Amino acid sequence: MTSISNTSSTTLSAHQSKTSSGLPVISILTGAVFWGFCWWPLKFFADAGLSGNLIGMTAYAIVGLVAIPIVWRERHQWRSETGLFFLIGIFFGLANITFTTALMEGEVVRVMLLFYLLPAWGALGGVFLLGEKLNKRRCIAIALSLIGVFVILGGAEILNQPFSSVDIMALAAGFCLSATGVVNKMAQKIPMASRSFIPFIFCPPMALVGNYFSPTTMPVIGTVTWLLLVLFACFWLFGGTFLTTYGVANMETSRASILQVMELFVAIVTAMWLGGEVLELKEYIGGTLIIIATILESLPSA
Repeated sequence: MTSISNTSSTTLSAHQSKTSSGLPVISILTGAVFWGFCWWPLKFFADAGLSGNLIGMTAYAIVGLVAIPIVWRERHQWRSETGLFFLIGIFFGLANITFTTALMEGEVVRVMLLFYLLPAWGALGGVFLLGEKLNKRRCIAIALSLIGVFVILGGAEILNQPFSSVDIMALAAGFCLSATGVVNKMAQKIPMASRSFIPFIFCPPMALVGNYFSPTTMPVIGTVTWLLLVLFACFWLFGGTFLTTYGVANMETSRASILQVMELFVAIVTAMWLGGEVLELKEYIGGTLIIIATILESLPSA
């Protein structure tokens, strides 16, 4: 999940000589497996009584403690873009908390499909904030994304009933993550390491605020669960971030974005295989439209 925000202008020409190697491809695909299968440990922690906010206050905080000295050491490089630094952190923090909560409380397939309204949010953000041109292909991608979500939510039936809180969080996660990507493109001086570790620093305090408004008491969990939480933070969250960051930094942004669609496929397949979820026709149709839109949005400009 966190990988999308790294698809910024920091993909410099210094890395282009490495793109011919298969290692970046393997790195991105492995990272996509991490994030696509992230629902599995999250469901386990949900069964143990943890909420999305509590995950932010524990798992993200564990990596955040390691991240703080790294980001602080690079402060002289991003100090002139402090405002953008904080915007990335705020959007990234909101994206991670809402995405984590939605996966823990809702149906994995539905959450992932709604989350992947990213092409529409990213294209519109690029137009309004970066002055990018909205050509015919991007208009088609936006339209397909919106139609896909409309179909998934039940078509005309959504006019007669409100969105669920999980639906809203899944959509909000995609919006915030797209906003993170747009701000990342605006930033020029924030080093890659700081960009990658920002969410681990901002998530814990934002989760603390979220837990204040929607309180969940920290359950009594055993030593094994605490150990698994630490492993999840260090191996799953940090490992996934490292893999996708390396891959994106050493590959063209458009190619990386297409490869990252693997995350959606992994989530859907594993949720059906291990989670026992069943896709309805509307989800097949809506999901196909969203995947096509994502690929169209990821293709390089003509």
